[in-house]
Amino acid sequence: MFFFKKRPFIIVVCILLIFALLTYQSLKGESRFSNLAIYPLSLIMQADSAVINGVKNILGIGNEDENRRLLNNARRLASEAGKYAEIESENSRLRALLNLKSERTDTVTAAEVFARDPTNWFQILWINKGLSDGISKDMAAVTYAGVVGRVHRVFGGKANIILLTDVNSAVSVRIQPSGIDGILEGRGVRNCFLKYVPQDAEIEIGQTVVTSGLDGIYPEGLLTGYITNITKKSGEFFWDVEVKPAQDLNAVEEVVILRR
Repeated sequence: MFFFKKRPFIIVVCILLIFALLTYQSLKGESRFSNLAIYPLSLIMQADSAVINGVKNILGIGNEDENRRLLNNARRLASEAGKYAEIESENSRLRALLNLKSERTDTVTAAEVFARDPTNWFQILWINKGLSDGISKDMAAVTYAGVVGRVHRVFGGKANIILLTDVNSAVSVRIQPSGIDGILEGRGVRNCFLKYVPQDAEIEIGQTVVTSGLDGIYPEGLLTGYITNITKKSGEFFWDVEVKPAQDLNAVEEVVILRR
């Protein structure tokens, strides 16, 4: 640090000394020591430049092109890693969907979700299969994780699905392992609500809710969700039961359609 602080002073002193020597030589008419006089200054300047360049290299100063190249490589690798993870996730979902399709004898077809209804964004999905693929109204839509909803409107090559959480959704379900039946309704929010469970029924948070098949729409035994909250209201005969859907309904990308 001392050298860097005193560097300008040392150079100025050297220049003044050499200037005085050259002036003296010119007055004497001598010039044979000119190169010799300038040589020490050139050495000092070269040494000074080498030190500064060395410090810049250590600190990465002046390597903008190299830094930019490394940064671009890092961004490219991060992008490729993200794409690879997305492909792996998609492959995993499709394998599970194919397994579900092959395991069930009531499978009509598998379909891809291509849109959400802009007027009811969180409650209606559109799939790329329709009448021409054997789909009809009120068929159940499921994934490997659980029930998604039911077919509502069907067209030639597409159809829409009402999710479990829609206010028009009602599913006959059964709590496992107690075997208590109820109706699972949507209220337009993230979770569903189980109605008509008597307060003398022994139910617990975390218990599984499956379809009972009593509504004639959903086949029996499909995983629907899990109990997350139980509330007893004064003057009521039934528990107020909140159920979280087993399938994240905001992340549905493919479904399997089951016949009634």
